[in-house]
Amino acid sequence: MPKQFKLSDIATHIDARLTGQSDVVIKHIAALQDAGDNDISFVSDLRYAGLLAQTRAAAVIVPQDFDKTADTPLLYVNNVYDALDRLTPLFAPDPDTPKPGIHTSADIHPSAQIHETSALGAHVTVGANAVIGAGTIICPGCVIAQGVHIGNNCFLWPNVVINQNCIVGHNVIINANTTIGTDGFGYRLVEGRHRKIQHIGNVVIEDDVEIGANCCIDRAKFSQTVVGRGTKIDNLVQIAHNVKIGQNCIIAGQAGIAGSSTLGNYVVLAGQSAVGDHVRVGDGVMLGPMAGISSNQEIPPGEKMIGAPARPFRAFYRELSFIQKLPELAREIKQLRKRIETLESAKNHS
Repeated sequence: MPKQFKLSDIATHIDARLTGQSDVVIKHIAALQDAGDNDISFVSDLRYAGLLAQTRAAAVIVPQDFDKTADTPLLYVNNVYDALDRLTPLFAPDPDTPKPGIHTSADIHPSAQIHETSALGAHVTVGANAVIGAGTIICPGCVIAQGVHIGNNCFLWPNVVINQNCIVGHNVIINANTTIGTDGFGYRLVEGRHRKIQHIGNVVIEDDVEIGANCCIDRAKFSQTVVGRGTKIDNLVQIAHNVKIGQNCIIAGQAGIAGSSTLGNYVVLAGQSAVGDHVRVGDGVMLGPMAGISSNQEIPPGEKMIGAPARPFRAFYRELSFIQKLPELAREIKQLRKRIETLESAKNHS
Protein backbone atom coordinates (compact mmCIF):
# COMPACT_ATOMS: atom_id res chain seq x y z
CA MET A 1 0.00 0.00 0.00
CA PRO A 2 1.39 3.44 -0.95
CA LYS A 3 2.48 5.61 1.93
CA GLN A 4 0.34 8.63 2.77
CA PHE A 5 0.48 11.45 5.31
CA LYS A 6 -1.66 14.36 6.40
CA LEU A 7 -0.35 17.74 5.35
CA SER A 8 -0.27 18.88 8.99
CA ASP A 9 2.06 15.99 9.85
CA ILE A 10 4.31 16.83 6.92
CA ALA A 11 4.48 20.45 8.03
CA THR A 12 5.61 19.34 11.48
CA HIS A 13 8.17 16.94 10.03
CA ILE A 14 9.88 19.61 7.89
CA ASP A 15 9.38 22.52 10.36
CA ALA A 16 7.17 24.41 7.93
CA ARG A 17 4.62 27.18 8.50
CA LEU A 18 1.44 25.91 6.87
CA THR A 19 -1.23 28.11 5.33
CA GLY A 20 -4.43 26.60 3.99
CA GLN A 21 -6.22 23.34 4.62
CA SER A 22 -4.21 21.05 6.93
CA ASP A 23 -6.02 17.69 6.63
CA VAL A 24 -5.18 17.13 2.96
CA VAL A 25 -3.80 13.63 2.34
CA ILE A 26 -0.46 13.51 0.51
CA LYS A 27 0.69 10.35 -1.27
CA HIS A 28 3.64 11.46 -3.37
CA ILE A 29 6.12 14.23 -4.23
CA ALA A 30 6.12 15.62 -7.77
CA ALA A 31 7.31 18.58 -9.84
CA LEU A 32 4.82 21.43 -10.25
CA GLN A 33 3.97 20.56 -13.85
CA ASP A 34 3.52 16.85 -13.07
CA ALA A 35 1.75 17.00 -9.71
CA GLY A 36 -1.75 15.61 -9.17
CA ASP A 37 -4.47 15.90 -6.56
CA ASN A 38 -2.62 13.95 -3.84
CA ASP A 39 0.89 15.22 -4.58
CA ILE A 40 3.00 17.75 -2.75
CA SER A 41 5.26 19.91 -4.90
CA PHE A 42 7.78 22.70 -4.38
CA VAL A 43 9.14 26.00 -5.67
CA SER A 44 12.90 25.99 -5.21
CA ASP A 45 13.59 28.91 -7.56
CA LEU A 46 11.35 31.99 -7.60
CA ARG A 47 11.77 32.19 -11.37
CA TYR A 48 9.36 29.27 -11.63
CA ALA A 49 6.76 30.71 -9.27
CA GLY A 50 4.47 31.37 -12.23
CA LEU A 51 3.89 27.63 -12.59
CA LEU A 52 2.08 27.67 -9.25
CA ALA A 53 -1.07 29.01 -10.89
CA GLN A 54 -1.14 26.04 -13.29
CA THR A 55 -0.30 23.20 -10.92
CA ARG A 56 -2.78 20.60 -9.70
CA ALA A 57 -0.66 19.87 -6.63
CA ALA A 58 -2.46 19.44 -3.30
CA ALA A 59 0.19 21.56 -1.55
CA VAL A 60 3.43 23.35 -2.38
CA ILE A 61 6.61 23.91 -0.37
CA VAL A 62 7.96 27.44 -0.83
CA PRO A 63 10.79 29.56 0.61
CA GLN A 64 10.10 32.02 3.42
CA ASP A 65 10.40 35.02 1.07
CA PHE A 66 7.73 33.68 -1.30
CA ASP A 67 5.28 36.59 -1.64
CA LYS A 68 2.63 35.32 -4.06
CA THR A 69 -0.85 34.19 -3.05
CA ALA A 70 -2.31 30.84 -4.02
CA ASP A 71 -5.45 28.79 -3.53
CA THR A 72 -3.20 25.79 -2.88
CA PRO A 73 -1.96 25.22 0.71
CA LEU A 74 1.61 26.49 1.10
CA LEU A 75 4.35 25.28 3.41
CA TYR A 76 6.93 28.00 4.13
CA VAL A 77 10.43 26.71 4.97
CA ASN A 78 13.88 28.21 5.46
CA ASN A 79 15.45 26.05 2.76
CA VAL A 80 13.39 24.14 0.19
CA TYR A 81 16.15 21.65 -0.61
CA ASP A 82 16.68 20.83 3.06
CA ALA A 83 12.93 20.31 3.45
CA LEU A 84 12.87 17.93 0.46
CA ASP A 85 15.83 16.01 1.88
CA ARG A 86 13.84 15.45 5.05
CA LEU A 87 10.57 14.72 3.26
CA THR A 88 11.71 12.31 0.54
CA PRO A 89 12.54 9.40 2.89
CA LEU A 90 8.96 9.39 4.16
CA PHE A 91 7.71 8.35 0.73
CA ALA A 92 10.57 6.00 -0.19
CA PRO A 93 9.49 2.38 -0.60
CA ASP A 94 10.64 -0.01 2.07
CA PRO A 95 13.88 -1.50 0.75
CA ASP A 96 13.88 -5.14 -0.21
CA THR A 97 17.08 -5.85 1.69
CA PRO A 98 18.31 -8.66 3.91
CA LYS A 99 17.25 -8.68 7.55
CA PRO A 100 19.90 -8.91 10.29
CA GLY A 101 21.50 -12.31 10.26
CA ILE A 102 23.00 -14.64 7.67
CA HIS A 103 20.96 -16.24 4.91
CA THR A 104 21.04 -20.02 4.91
CA SER A 105 22.50 -20.09 1.38
CA ALA A 106 25.45 -17.81 2.25
CA ASP A 107 28.95 -19.35 2.18
CA ILE A 108 30.87 -18.04 5.20
CA HIS A 109 34.41 -19.12 6.05
CA PRO A 110 34.70 -20.24 9.68
CA SER A 111 37.43 -17.68 10.40
CA ALA A 112 35.37 -14.71 9.18
CA GLN A 113 34.18 -12.25 11.84
CA ILE A 114 30.65 -11.02 11.20
CA HIS A 115 28.90 -8.69 13.62
CA GLU A 116 25.60 -10.00 14.90
CA THR A 117 23.73 -6.88 13.75
CA SER A 118 24.92 -7.14 10.15
CA ALA A 119 22.75 -8.67 7.40
CA LEU A 120 23.98 -11.03 4.69
CA GLY A 121 21.62 -11.99 1.87
CA ALA A 122 21.29 -15.06 -0.29
CA HIS A 123 24.38 -16.57 -1.89
CA VAL A 124 26.80 -14.11 -0.29
CA THR A 125 30.35 -15.45 -0.06
CA VAL A 126 32.72 -14.34 2.72
CA GLY A 127 36.33 -15.52 2.67
CA ALA A 128 38.84 -16.38 5.34
CA ASN A 129 39.65 -13.78 8.00
CA ALA A 130 37.23 -11.25 6.55
CA VAL A 131 35.64 -8.80 9.00
CA ILE A 132 32.17 -7.24 8.60
CA GLY A 133 31.11 -4.50 11.02
CA ALA A 134 27.94 -3.66 12.90
CA GLY A 135 24.81 -2.74 10.95
CA THR A 136 26.36 -3.46 7.57
CA ILE A 137 23.97 -4.83 4.93
CA ILE A 138 25.30 -7.06 2.15
CA CYS A 139 22.75 -7.87 -0.55
CA PRO A 140 22.49 -11.17 -2.46
CA GLY A 141 25.30 -12.37 -4.67
CA CYS A 142 28.11 -10.30 -3.14
CA VAL A 143 31.61 -11.75 -2.79
CA ILE A 144 33.78 -10.63 0.11
CA ALA A 145 37.21 -12.18 -0.37
CA GLN A 146 39.72 -13.26 2.24
CA GLY A 147 41.20 -10.62 4.48
CA VAL A 148 38.67 -7.93 3.56
CA HIS A 149 37.65 -5.51 6.31
CA ILE A 150 34.28 -3.72 6.03
CA GLY A 151 33.27 -1.16 8.65
CA ASN A 152 29.98 -0.30 10.32
CA ASN A 153 26.72 0.71 8.64
CA CYS A 154 27.84 0.01 5.09
CA PHE A 155 25.45 -1.01 2.31
CA LEU A 156 26.52 -3.25 -0.55
CA TRP A 157 23.97 -3.70 -3.32
CA PRO A 158 23.75 -7.04 -5.20
CA ASN A 159 26.76 -8.63 -6.85
CA VAL A 160 29.40 -6.33 -5.43
CA VAL A 161 32.85 -7.95 -5.36
CA ILE A 162 35.54 -6.89 -2.91
CA ASN A 163 38.78 -8.70 -3.53
CA GLN A 164 41.53 -9.83 -1.17
CA ASN A 165 42.70 -7.64 1.68
CA CYS A 166 40.80 -4.50 0.63
CA ILE A 167 39.53 -2.17 3.34
CA VAL A 168 36.15 -0.42 3.39
CA GLY A 169 35.46 2.20 6.07
CA HIS A 170 32.22 3.12 7.84
CA ASN A 171 28.99 4.35 6.22
CA VAL A 172 30.07 3.36 2.71
CA ILE A 173 27.55 2.63 -0.06
CA ILE A 174 28.64 0.48 -3.01
CA ASN A 175 26.11 0.00 -5.79
CA ALA A 176 25.43 -3.14 -7.81
CA ASN A 177 28.06 -4.95 -9.84
CA THR A 178 30.97 -2.80 -8.73
CA THR A 179 34.31 -4.51 -8.17
CA ILE A 180 36.86 -3.28 -5.65
CA GLY A 181 40.41 -4.58 -5.86
CA THR A 182 40.53 -5.77 -9.46
CA ASP A 183 44.05 -6.55 -10.61
CA GLY A 184 45.90 -3.50 -11.90
CA PHE A 185 46.34 -3.10 -15.66
CA GLY A 186 50.10 -3.48 -15.89
CA TYR A 187 52.32 -5.34 -18.36
CA ARG A 188 55.93 -5.35 -19.55
CA LEU A 189 56.91 -6.12 -23.12
CA VAL A 190 59.37 -9.01 -22.83
CA GLU A 191 60.68 -10.81 -25.91
CA GLY A 192 57.79 -9.57 -27.99
CA ARG A 193 55.06 -10.58 -25.55
CA HIS A 194 53.12 -8.68 -22.88
CA ARG A 195 54.11 -10.12 -19.51
CA LYS A 196 51.65 -9.50 -16.68
CA ILE A 197 52.87 -7.49 -13.67
CA GLN A 198 51.52 -8.93 -10.44
CA HIS A 199 49.68 -6.40 -8.25
CA ILE A 200 49.87 -7.32 -4.57
CA GLY A 201 48.65 -4.09 -2.94
CA ASN A 202 45.06 -3.33 -1.97
CA VAL A 203 42.32 -0.70 -2.11
CA VAL A 204 41.27 1.50 0.83
CA ILE A 205 37.80 3.08 0.73
CA GLU A 206 37.53 5.64 3.52
CA ASP A 207 34.41 6.58 5.50
CA ASP A 208 31.26 8.09 3.95
CA VAL A 209 32.17 7.21 0.37
CA GLU A 210 29.50 6.29 -2.18
CA ILE A 211 30.41 4.31 -5.29
CA GLY A 212 27.99 3.87 -8.20
CA ALA A 213 27.10 0.78 -10.18
CA ASN A 214 29.50 -1.04 -12.50
CA CYS A 215 32.62 0.74 -11.29
CA CYS A 216 36.09 -0.81 -11.16
CA ILE A 217 38.76 0.23 -8.69
CA ASP A 218 42.10 -1.52 -9.22
CA ARG A 219 44.39 -2.68 -6.43
CA ALA A 220 47.80 -1.08 -6.09
CA LYS A 221 50.97 -2.69 -7.34
CA PHE A 222 52.59 -2.72 -3.90
CA SER A 223 50.87 -0.20 -1.61
CA GLN A 224 47.31 1.18 -1.71
CA THR A 225 44.78 2.65 -4.09
CA VAL A 226 42.84 5.14 -1.94
CA VAL A 227 39.41 6.79 -2.22
CA GLY A 228 39.22 9.58 0.36
CA ARG A 229 36.54 10.26 2.94
CA GLY A 230 33.25 11.66 1.64
CA THR A 231 34.03 11.20 -2.05
CA LYS A 232 31.09 10.34 -4.32
CA ILE A 233 31.61 8.28 -7.47
CA ASP A 234 29.01 7.88 -10.23
CA ASN A 235 28.33 4.78 -12.33
CA LEU A 236 30.78 3.31 -14.84
CA VAL A 237 33.93 4.90 -13.43
CA GLN A 238 37.40 3.35 -13.79
CA ILE A 239 40.05 4.06 -11.15
CA ALA A 240 43.41 2.48 -11.88
CA HIS A 241 46.14 1.07 -9.64
CA ASN A 242 47.91 3.30 -7.11
CA VAL A 243 45.52 6.22 -7.63
CA LYS A 244 45.05 8.47 -4.59
CA ILE A 245 41.75 10.39 -4.45
CA GLY A 246 41.32 13.07 -1.79
CA GLN A 247 38.34 13.89 0.37
CA ASN A 248 34.90 15.02 -0.81
CA CYS A 249 35.62 14.67 -4.52
CA ILE A 250 32.87 14.25 -7.13
CA ILE A 251 33.56 11.88 -10.02
CA ALA A 252 30.82 11.68 -12.66
CA GLY A 253 29.85 8.81 -14.93
CA GLN A 254 32.35 7.26 -17.35
CA ALA A 255 35.27 9.24 -15.97
CA GLY A 256 38.61 7.46 -15.84
CA ILE A 257 41.76 7.97 -13.79
CA ALA A 258 44.95 6.27 -14.94
CA GLY A 259 47.59 4.71 -12.72
CA SER A 260 49.53 6.52 -10.01
CA SER A 261 47.65 9.80 -10.37
CA THR A 262 46.70 11.88 -7.35
CA LEU A 263 43.58 14.00 -6.86
CA GLY A 264 43.40 16.59 -4.08
CA ASN A 265 40.35 17.38 -1.99
CA TYR A 266 37.08 18.66 -3.49
CA VAL A 267 38.11 17.83 -7.05
CA VAL A 268 35.26 17.53 -9.59
CA LEU A 269 35.58 15.31 -12.67
CA ALA A 270 32.66 15.71 -15.06
CA GLY A 271 31.24 12.93 -17.23
CA GLN A 272 33.63 11.12 -19.58
CA SER A 273 36.60 13.15 -18.38
CA ALA A 274 39.99 11.47 -18.20
CA VAL A 275 43.11 11.88 -16.11
CA GLY A 276 46.30 10.35 -17.51
CA ASP A 277 48.89 8.46 -15.51
CA HIS A 278 51.21 10.14 -12.97
CA VAL A 279 49.14 13.35 -12.92
CA ARG A 280 48.87 15.50 -9.80
CA VAL A 281 45.57 17.39 -9.55
CA GLY A 282 45.35 20.13 -6.92
CA ASP A 283 42.54 20.83 -4.46
CA GLY A 284 39.31 22.19 -5.90
CA VAL A 285 40.15 21.55 -9.55
CA MET A 286 37.16 21.17 -11.90
CA LEU A 287 37.54 19.13 -15.08
CA GLY A 288 34.74 19.63 -17.60
CA PRO A 289 32.84 17.00 -19.64
CA MET A 290 35.00 14.88 -21.96
CA ALA A 291 38.09 16.83 -20.91
CA GLY A 292 41.41 15.03 -20.81
CA ILE A 293 44.60 15.67 -18.86
CA SER A 294 47.57 13.94 -20.47
CA SER A 295 50.21 12.10 -18.47
CA ASN A 296 52.81 13.55 -16.09
CA GLN A 297 51.21 16.93 -15.54
CA GLU A 298 50.58 18.96 -12.40
CA ILE A 299 47.34 20.95 -12.25
CA PRO A 300 47.38 23.83 -9.75
CA PRO A 301 44.65 24.12 -7.10
CA GLY A 302 41.36 25.74 -8.09
CA GLU A 303 41.92 25.46 -11.84
CA LYS A 304 38.87 24.99 -14.09
CA MET A 305 39.72 23.07 -17.23
CA ILE A 306 37.96 21.73 -20.30
CA GLY A 307 38.83 20.24 -23.67
CA ALA A 308 41.25 17.59 -24.87
CA PRO A 309 43.98 18.28 -24.11
CA ALA A 310 42.48 20.11 -21.16
CA ARG A 311 43.21 23.80 -20.75
CA PRO A 312 41.71 26.58 -18.63
CA PHE A 313 38.09 27.48 -19.39
CA ARG A 314 38.99 31.01 -20.56
CA ALA A 315 41.63 29.78 -23.02
CA PHE A 316 39.33 27.03 -24.31
CA TYR A 317 36.41 29.37 -25.01
CA ARG A 318 38.72 31.98 -26.57
CA GLU A 319 40.00 29.29 -28.94
CA LEU A 320 36.43 28.17 -29.60
CA SER A 321 35.41 31.70 -30.54
CA PHE A 322 38.30 31.81 -33.02
CA ILE A 323 37.25 28.47 -34.50
CA GLN A 324 33.68 29.73 -34.93
CA LYS A 325 35.06 32.66 -36.93
CA LEU A 326 37.04 30.42 -39.31
CA PRO A 327 34.35 30.27 -42.06
CA GLU A 328 34.19 34.08 -42.10
CA LEU A 329 37.99 34.33 -42.13
CA ALA A 330 38.15 31.80 -44.96
CA ARG A 331 35.76 33.93 -47.03
CA GLU A 332 37.82 37.06 -46.35
CA ILE A 333 41.03 35.26 -47.33
CA LYS A 334 39.40 34.06 -50.55
CA GLN A 335 38.30 37.63 -51.36
CA LEU A 336 41.76 38.99 -50.58
CA ARG A 337 43.36 36.40 -52.83
CA LYS A 338 41.09 37.45 -55.69
CA ARG A 339 42.00 41.10 -55.11
CA ILE A 340 45.71 40.25 -55.08
CA GLU A 341 45.36 38.23 -58.27
CA THR A 342 43.50 41.14 -59.90
CA LEU A 343 46.18 43.62 -58.83
CA GLU A 344 48.97 41.30 -59.97
CA SER A 345 47.26 40.84 -63.34
CA ALA A 346 46.80 44.60 -63.78
CA LYS A 347 50.45 45.17 -62.87
CA ASN A 348 51.66 42.61 -65.42
CA HIS A 349 49.65 44.25 -68.20
CA SER A 350 50.73 47.78 -67.46
